[in-house]
Amino acid sequence: MNRFVVGVILPLWYKLCCICRVKNNILFVVVRGDKLSSDFNVIKKYIKKDEELSKYKRVYHYLTLGRGTRLKYIGRCISLMPKLAKARYVFMSDGSNIVASLCMRKGTTLVQTWHGCGALKKFGNDVDIKKSYFANEDIVTVSSNSVVSIFANAMGIEEKQVCPIGVPHTDVYFSKSFRKHCNNLKEELLGGRNKKIILYAPTFRGDVNSPKDASGLNLDIMYKHLNQEYIVISKLHPLLKPVKKSYRHRDFYYDVGSVWSIEEALCVCDILITDYASIVFDYSLLNKPAIFYAYDLNEYEKEVGFYLNYRDEIPGAICTSTMDVIKEVKNGSFDVSSMKSFREKYMSACDGYATQRLLDKITNN
Repeated sequence: MNRFVVGVILPLWYKLCCICRVKNNILFVVVRGDKLSSDFNVIKKYIKKDEELSKYKRVYHYLTLGRGTRLKYIGRCISLMPKLAKARYVFMSDGSNIVASLCMRKGTTLVQTWHGCGALKKFGNDVDIKKSYFANEDIVTVSSNSVVSIFANAMGIEEKQVCPIGVPHTDVYFSKSFRKHCNNLKEELLGGRNKKIILYAPTFRGDVNSPKDASGLNLDIMYKHLNQEYIVISKLHPLLKPVKKSYRHRDFYYDVGSVWSIEEALCVCDILITDYASIVFDYSLLNKPAIFYAYDLNEYEKEVGFYLNYRDEIPGAICTSTMDVIKEVKNGSFDVSSMKSFREKYMSACDGYATQRLLDKITNN
C-alpha cells in the first residue's frame, strides 16, 4: 500500500477516532483470510463463559490482505481505525504494517497470539528489518520460555511483553470432546477400512504476499507402494491454493483443506509428512511420528533460515524424494522419543490451560 496512506493518512485518522472514549469492546482483527483463526475461536468460547468479559461487545474485522482491489483494501483499513480506537482489547494472530504504523492509545491492550507455536523458520525483523509488522503488542503468547528472546527480537519488542503462558488454540488437543470428535471424523473417513492415515501438510515458499506452492509428493508412486495399508489426506498452508486437479485414485487421496481444521487433521492422522511448517510443534503434543520432506533444505536455509538446527533437532527422518518418504513409512521404526524431547523444549507451556491464563492476565492488567 502507498507509504503516505500507511504512514500519514491512517495514523491521522486513527488519532481523530481516539476523540471518542474507549468502550468495553473486544476486537478480533483477521489480517489474512475470511475466517477466524483457531486461536480466536478458542478465545471467543472462553470469553462467552467468563463472568466479566462476557459482558463486553465482540467486534470482528477482516482486513483480508491480498483480497479484492487495492481501493477496497484501503477502505477496509480506514474502517478499522474507529474500531481500534474504541476497543478495550484487540486480538491479532498475525503481523500488520497497518496496525504497527499507529501510536496506540492508552486504555487499549493489544494481544498477539501469533499463528504458530515454537520458533522454526525466521520471521519479522530477522527476515527484513526494513518492514515493520509489529510495534504495539502489549502481550505476545508463546509456547515455551525457550522462544521468548526469539520472538522479542523478531518483533522488535521487549522480552517482558512476550509471555510463555501457552498458545490458546493448543487447548483443544487436551479436550476429551475434541478427541472424540476427531475419532468420529477418522471413522467416517475410513468407512470401515483397516488402514492408517498419512497427513501431508507442507508450508509455502517465497514471500507471504506471493507464495509459491510446495513441490508435492508423487501420489502415483505413493499409491503403488502404500495403498494397501494407508490413505493420504492433505492440508495445505492457508496461503496456498487448494489442489484443483482431480486425482484418479479417489479412495487413496483426499484434500481436507476446506472441510477440516489443521487441529482436526493432526489428531486424525497416524503419520505426519511436512517440511518447514510450524505445525510440527502442535503435532509434538500428540506423541505421533513425523517425516520431513525437505527436498530443498539447503536452498531454504539460505533464503529463509531457521532458529533451530534443523538437521539435528527436527524430530523425525529428513527425506528428499517421494521414494525416501515411502521407505520411511514402510520401515515403520519411528523414534517418538525425539518428539517427546522436542515437545519438552518448545511446547512446555501448552497444557490445556493457555487461554484461561491469557484471559486472567489481560483482566488482571
